[in-house]
Amino acid sequence: MLPVRRILLALALLLSSQASVLAWHDTGHMLVSQIAYLRLTPAAKAKVDSLLVTQPGKRPLIYLCAGYYTPETCEKTYDPVTIGVWMDDFRGDSLNDPYAVWHYVDIPFFDGVPERADAGPEPENALARINWAIGSLRRGTTGKDKTDAELVGFLFHLVGDVHQPLHSVTRVTTAHPDGDAGGNLFKIQMPPDAHITNLHAFWDAAGGAFGWVSPKRPLDKAGQERIHALAEELMKEYPADAVPEWKDLDPHTWVMESNALARDVAYKNIAEGATPSAAYTDAAQKLSRKRLALAGYRLAGVLNELFVGTPAKH
Repeated sequence: MLPVRRILLALALLLSSQASVLAWHDTGHMLVSQIAYLRLTPAAKAKVDSLLVTQPGKRPLIYLCAGYYTPETCEKTYDPVTIGVWMDDFRGDSLNDPYAVWHYVDIPFFDGVPERADAGPEPENALARINWAIGSLRRGTTGKDKTDAELVGFLFHLVGDVHQPLHSVTRVTTAHPDGDAGGNLFKIQMPPDAHITNLHAFWDAAGGAFGWVSPKRPLDKAGQERIHALAEELMKEYPADAVPEWKDLDPHTWVMESNALARDVAYKNIAEGATPSAAYTDAAQKLSRKRLALAGYRLAGVLNELFVGTPAKH
C-alpha cells in the first residue's frame, strides 16, 4: 500500500483539487456511504465502527491534518458517512499523484472514429484497486487496524466512483483522439452559480439532483440529518427488492454497467458546447439516483460478506 501517512503533511495543497475530477461530489459519496451503513449486518457494522468511529480520547485511524496530529490542527476527520469523501480530500498535489488513477477506468468509446486495437484502460485503475482492497480484506483483514481502516475507506469511495457512468469511459473522437477523460474535455454551458463547465462535472453533481453545493463538513446535526433523509429517500425510491441487480457483487459488472450507461445515456442527446436540456437533465438525475442507491447496496453487500461472512440483507 502507498504510504498514506505522507498525506498528513500536505493538506493545505490538497484542498485545492478541482471539482471536475471528483466523482459524485461530497453529497453523492456520503449518500453511498450512508445507504451502505444503514444496511450493514450487526457484525459488519461493529467492524466498520471499530475502524471509523473514534472513541473518546483516542486518535482517529484516518484523518487529514496540516501537520503532525493534534486535535487543534486536524482539519478533517471521518466517520462511516463522511469516509466516502476521504479519497477526494487528499487529491490535488504531486505527492499523491499515484492515487489519481485509482478513481476511474478509462475504457475507450470510439465515437465516429475507427477502433484501435492498442487502446484500453491503464492497468492501474479503480477496478484493479477495488479488487485489491477486497482481496486484502478477504484474507481475514491485515492485522493492523489503520491498514484495515484505509482499505475500508478506499472501498467506500471507489465503489461509489465506478457507479458514476463517466468514471468508466473515455470518449474517443476526431477532436479528442486520446479520449475526453470521461467527459472532462466535453465542455457544456451551465449557469455560473452551478460551477459546472463540463459533462463529467455535471454527472458528478448527479445533474443537480441534490443541488450544486454539498453540505459543509464536518457535518453538523442539520447536515447529518439531510444526508440521512436523502439516503432514506433513495432507498424508498429504489428499494432493494426492486433492483435485484444489487446482488451482483462482481466489481467488473459494475464497471461495465457504467460504461454502457455512459455510451447510451450520458453521451446521448447532448452536444459539446450546449446546455443540457430539461429532458437530458431529468434523465441524468433519475439515473444518478439509481446508481447511488445501487452503489450503497453493493458496498454493504461486499462489507457484509467480508466481515464474518455475514449474508447481505434482503
